[in-house]
Amino acid sequence: MKITLYMATSIDGYITRGQEDSSWVSETDWDQFYSYIKASDAVIMGRKTMEQFDSDEFPIENSFNIVLTSNEDLHKEAENLSIREGSANDIVNFARKKGFENLLIIGGENTNGQFLRADLIDEIVLSVHPLIIGQGLTLFGKSDLDVKLQLLETKEINNELVQLRYKVLKEI
Repeated sequence: MKITLYMATSIDGYITRGQEDSSWVSETDWDQFYSYIKASDAVIMGRKTMEQFDSDEFPIENSFNIVLTSNEDLHKEAENLSIREGSANDIVNFARKKGFENLLIIGGENTNGQFLRADLIDEIVLSVHPLIIGQGLTLFGKSDLDVKLQLLETKEINNELVQLRYKVLKEI
């Protein structure tokens, strides 16, 4: 199983402006985002990320959607959706039982951090936008993470974005 994290970020490492605003993400990046979704079997996100989608955009089509929440009132199972509670390992085991091979984590900072701390992310893809936001949610939240990465690819997209792809070097 391969687990990839995909995030849009500002140069200063923020994934939102304030607590929820991601309106600054470019159309070019949304196209990149959906191409990664098409290449995956399932997307994993936290409740706050789910709530950023318009009702006609969620659940994301052509992918199984896994949403993490501790709010039991939101727990739900549907054809291409599972809203559930659990650790990163629980979610990976759930996805494995469903036969998924390629998982895509799409945020937010708590979900990203939980999977990275559990040493479950294989690759990180960052679409870096040419702006400084100054405040908001970060890629992994406030934590004492110490993770080494290996740069696999750098590409410029439409004179607008720099996309960085890293391999997460696993602890042995």
